[in-house]
Amino acid sequence: MNKFCVLFFAVFAFAADYYKILGVSEDADDSEIKKAFRKLSRQYHPDKNPGNEEAHQKYLEVVNAHEVLADSAKRQIYDMYGEEGLNDPRLFNRRRGPNYRFELEVDLEDVYNGLAKETTIRRNEICTKCKGTGAKDKKTTPCRACGGKGARLQNLGGFGFNMQMQVQCDRCGGKGFLAAERCPNCGGHKVVSALKTLNVQIEQGMDNGSEIVFGGQSEQNPDWFPGDIIFVLKVREHSRFKRSGHDLHTTVKLTLKEALLGYQKKITHMDGHTVQIEYEGVTQPESVRRVKEEGMPHHDVPSNKGDLFVRFVVEFPNKLTEEQQELVKKLLPN
Repeated sequence: MNKFCVLFFAVFAFAADYYKILGVSEDADDSEIKKAFRKLSRQYHPDKNPGNEEAHQKYLEVVNAHEVLADSAKRQIYDMYGEEGLNDPRLFNRRRGPNYRFELEVDLEDVYNGLAKETTIRRNEICTKCKGTGAKDKKTTPCRACGGKGARLQNLGGFGFNMQMQVQCDRCGGKGFLAAERCPNCGGHKVVSALKTLNVQIEQGMDNGSEIVFGGQSEQNPDWFPGDIIFVLKVREHSRFKRSGHDLHTTVKLTLKEALLGYQKKITHMDGHTVQIEYEGVTQPESVRRVKEEGMPHHDVPSNKGDLFVRFVVEFPNKLTEEQQELVKKLLPN
């Protein structure tokens, strides 16, 4: 056995299995990977294991495994080509797949209080059985058309001379290999249709048209890096509150007596707390009162809030008795 073979088998034998390092399955989702990393990084952190070289090395392995598996592009390359593929810059120069945008309807309460909402989409995912090779048990054979090089020479004739140009092999798509036998899970298509559940975090203060981006979570394909899933918020109109930037507007009804003599009113806000307003004196119809810091939370700093503007509508009686008319005349002679 020559030195190259010895070196090859040594590298293969000791190649890191990032999934085993984190203790997760090969089809683990992002949340499982993140959870496993947090647990193991705390366990082996150097601050908790001073002077323990074995724990330090284990910590470095955990960090390295997480760096690869938490990155959709690196994980896709690792799944298909192994650890060696991460050192091939050509694999990182592939095009990026399309982004997909979805409209997500929410209530004004959701962007006032914040909300975690699970949403399920259907997308193509790289087949977990063949890791996107299209081959049963990931067994491939060199492409005969290009001799495993992924490219071939094409003759360019004409004008009394012959030239050759290197072009991508159209049979293997430039990969240099073909499936020895089709994967029974995907039928050799390399991808399968699957449902993906995303935990959409609607943050306080988001507005109509705000975007929530899941990077690298769009359609998967071995020939490209996945694009993004983008949720665009569409905020429904509220029955009692209307938003204007960071401020809120609402309407309060007053009886004629309250408009003339004063009022005490309670407004139930969108998180359940009560805003109490009161006034002694005359309130003009359609007048507006400003209540500071009872508006919408600012998206960048939710502890800061806009103001609440209360518009007063006076409900006049439909009809007065003769006795009531006389009393009004005496009270309001002018």
